[in-house]
Amino acid sequence: MENDNFEKLKELIKTKDDGTLFHREKQDLEFKKNFQFKSMAKYLKTIAAFSNNQGGVILFGISDSPRKPIGMSNDQFNSIDSGKITEFLNKYFSPEILWKMEEYEIGGRRFGMLIISESDNKPVICKASADKITEGEIYYRYRGRSEKIKYPEIQRIFQEREAKQKQLWMEHIEQIAHIGPQNISFIDLIRGEIPRKNGQNIVIDRNLLKSLKYVKEYESVEKEGAEALKIIGEIKGMETVVPNFNLDKDFYTTKELGEELGWLSEKGSTHFVSKMIALHGFKEKSEYCQHKKNIYYYTPKCLEFFKAKNMTLEEVKNFLKDNQ
Repeated sequence: MENDNFEKLKELIKTKDDGTLFHREKQDLEFKKNFQFKSMAKYLKTIAAFSNNQGGVILFGISDSPRKPIGMSNDQFNSIDSGKITEFLNKYFSPEILWKMEEYEIGGRRFGMLIISESDNKPVICKASADKITEGEIYYRYRGRSEKIKYPEIQRIFQEREAKQKQLWMEHIEQIAHIGPQNISFIDLIRGEIPRKNGQNIVIDRNLLKSLKYVKEYESVEKEGAEALKIIGEIKGMETVVPNFNLDKDFYTTKELGEELGWLSEKGSTHFVSKMIALHGFKEKSEYCQHKKNIYYYTPKCLEFFKAKNMTLEEVKNFLKDNQ
């Protein structure tokens, strides 16, 4: 992926005979001369706008008028703690914006790429006002401009969300039809309950709930690759008290996870923890993550998974560099 971005950078800084860029700012590209954290508020609208569209790149090291690839004249891009940027974005937007930064040198000139991913949970909404952004607004990227979203685009976002939900329901219904409704029960992985028609719920002991093992794939005649659940252990009796799970007490915030693992930066940033979580896709897996009011909580299973890796903070940093 890093090599791909390097090739992309070389393409973006190609010039005409007069030294000016071939490329202009567009739907997924914006140019800046230098990165300055004190000016971070000026980038917020563009970052959110990219996230609400198809992602994009803010490229640092480009002069304004005329547009030429001159390289960055300061070292702030290289020296900034990326955790500070994550905290800054989380302060002003929800849900979380996924991003990364990369710096390359070409012909003795240094260029920085702030790469914003398309959000899987649109729309990203501004939750606090700052320079050029207002609480409650949604920003969208239109060609070379970042603006308040217009009706057609917000309508399309909600239509896409609805379509995804319908697709998920259809997949569930297809599985139920294949297995047979009379053979189906659902498990509540938070409360540890399997509801039954007679009103007597089967309740899984909390210690057993922690040890649920997931079979990654099973094969059938009609469909391959669907997830299956295998319970290792014995469920005894029907009178067990329902485990009283509380997301605030029995689960971990990102910072608490970092404290347990020793993966916080020297300044207490959760940047490396968040990167590891994103790399493993745990936010999309209910057995590892739950959320309430846009706050993510991680299960004991998530903590146990990372503890089993037995990695120091330096090993985590090197692992993330190798897997960018």
